[in-house]
Amino acid sequence: MPSLHRPRLLCAALGAAFGTLLATSGTSAFAQGSPAPVPADSSTETSTTLPVVRVTGKAPVKDGTALQREGDAKDGYKTKTVSSVGALGSVSLQDTPFAISVLPLQLLENLQAQSPDDLFKLTPSSRSATPQGTGWTPVVNIRGFDGSNTAEDGLRRIYNHAAVLEDKERVEVLSGLSGFLFGAATPGGMVNYVYKRPTTERLNSVTVGNYGGSQWFVHGDFGGMIDSEGQFGYRLNLVKQDGETSVDQQKINRSLVSGALDWHITDQLLLELNGVYNKYHTDGPSAYWFYDAPHGKAPDADKLWGQPWVQDEFENTKLMGKLSYKLNDQLTLRGAYMRDNIDRPIQDHAQNYVGDVAAGYEQIGIRSGRTKDRFDAAQAMADLNLDTGSVQHKLTLGYAMYQDKFYATTFNPNTGWMGPFPLDQPHHIAEPTFPEDTTKPIYAAKVRNSNWLIGDQVRFTEQWSALLGISHSSIVTSDYDEELGKVVKDYDKSRNSPSVSLIFKPMPWLTTYATYIEGLEQGGVAPAEATGNKDEVMPPMISKQKELGVKADVGGMLLTAALFDIEKANEYTNSDGFYVQDGRQRHRGIELGATGKATSDLTLFSGFTWLAPKVRGGDYDGLQPINVAKVLAKVYAEYQLRFIPGLSLNGGVFYTGKQWANETNTDRLPAYTTLDLGLRYTTTAANHPVTLNLYASNVTNKSYWQNSYYVGSPRNVAFSANVKF
Repeated sequence: MPSLHRPRLLCAALGAAFGTLLATSGTSAFAQGSPAPVPADSSTETSTTLPVVRVTGKAPVKDGTALQREGDAKDGYKTKTVSSVGALGSVSLQDTPFAISVLPLQLLENLQAQSPDDLFKLTPSSRSATPQGTGWTPVVNIRGFDGSNTAEDGLRRIYNHAAVLEDKERVEVLSGLSGFLFGAATPGGMVNYVYKRPTTERLNSVTVGNYGGSQWFVHGDFGGMIDSEGQFGYRLNLVKQDGETSVDQQKINRSLVSGALDWHITDQLLLELNGVYNKYHTDGPSAYWFYDAPHGKAPDADKLWGQPWVQDEFENTKLMGKLSYKLNDQLTLRGAYMRDNIDRPIQDHAQNYVGDVAAGYEQIGIRSGRTKDRFDAAQAMADLNLDTGSVQHKLTLGYAMYQDKFYATTFNPNTGWMGPFPLDQPHHIAEPTFPEDTTKPIYAAKVRNSNWLIGDQVRFTEQWSALLGISHSSIVTSDYDEELGKVVKDYDKSRNSPSVSLIFKPMPWLTTYATYIEGLEQGGVAPAEATGNKDEVMPPMISKQKELGVKADVGGMLLTAALFDIEKANEYTNSDGFYVQDGRQRHRGIELGATGKATSDLTLFSGFTWLAPKVRGGDYDGLQPINVAKVLAKVYAEYQLRFIPGLSLNGGVFYTGKQWANETNTDRLPAYTTLDLGLRYTTTAANHPVTLNLYASNVTNKSYWQNSYYVGSPRNVAFSANVKF
């Protein structure tokens, strides 16, 4: 199977089943109503959304509309609910025995976030490891572990190339192992992208602006009820973006059409449908660097260190359906299915090599043939409420899976190594004449993860509860065998992954927990530099995590703390040229978070992580793993000026500690700090809410090593104007 940095994508998801009633006929729902002017003495940003009014109809209250009422700027972006914790579905954030950060819609909008990279810098233990602008497999580092674990509305997918945020209601980041909850995954964590659902009241929102450089865009967001009875609701997001990024000669051209439809078939039966078309084209993706010498000063971040003729393109068509049925107060059935087809007709890459900083860098330009992915994910769950004496149970049992079929060609010409060139300025060449690609993608590989699971949310008393779960997870992979001329199974492993949590609430606002969880992870693939066993697939790896946590809802703030200990098998290429699993990689640390209103005018979204990473056993016993920052410290803040109603100052300071850039711990990357600043002004025009937004990231234009492979993003100034009508 391909490695994380191979130009291929393993994409989206499959399934079917039943579940989740969101209320009964005749119940009341809250929705956004018609706009009203902001009072001159207003101290909250009421003009950024339509006012809330009570409406009564036949449509049941559902999680989608409930989520729309959480996490507004006026509430300090503090949320109460996690939309999906894998198999468990929707749960209370404060009562969940895991560390989870929720980035709600208004925070995404006010940051003018263009990609997940803009969000990972906010949550306590995450940071981007492979930025979206590189064209490689996107990777996030959580608690020091790299991974591309993603889900959409709780349905797993392996990768998330060309991710878009305009059609998302929120992004939920789980720190640490997720085995019982989401199936096989790397131990760092899980990122769940939650789609926008239809609104109960008519929504018309148009935003025009610039994501930075000359990336002009227009975004329309429309929603409402189709019929007067409130049985059918819709949501439609349309985006067009084009122009040069803050990196010189790098351009993005993309189009998005994303629609959602809810049908309340009965008061107990709900059907949710989604359809997405996303075309994403990049000229001049950022280059990948590798050094055989100490890294030294980072190259200028605002320059293109690849080639302007290097291109990357994705065309993504996705269909998803969810069905939920509440048979009675004891039994709920829920299920979902997603099919994601990705066509990647263009994929070029530039790789830079430095063996001697004084000599400069060498470069190779690679053009790969067309690839395609068919990604499926499915979930079928039953929730059963029952009592055994005074003890209450919510049993969840069912099946979840995800699968990717990958199609590729052998077309892979390159420029050969060019240079060396000086490191003070990138060297660009005219586009070479590559041979014409006459090949067609053939079925080349498959990966499938299947999970049978049972969980029990047990409530003993008002103060004491527990979460018990176990999943039987299997991983099956196949690869194309050139000698046989067909795809053959090369990997079939399975294991039971348990999870045990004990929860104590001494007071309603205070939750403490202790959690032990295990996870199954597919073994890595021997890279090209492993000359002894190149492309060999390693055995599955078992990860284990112990965590003690506390969550306190104090005033307008949600305060969290977690002590954790995670370990997994250590994989590396040894001195004999063999890729091996030898020893263990162990990360112990503390993670802190604070989200909400510190005062009536001051909002904080902040976090801190301290890690003690170590390798035990193998060639690197006692050393620290590469690309792991021991300290992450983040403070994002917003302050509303009382003397200018509607005006808010915002910004953040983000610190990343030192990292080792090689396994022998002889090349160390310096720590870096970036600064963001912004302004937001909310008002009304002709009785319509208007928001003007300006946000500048890395305002000092600092050039830094994000990790051993990538240069960080340069200064970027984004601005926009939004009107709701």
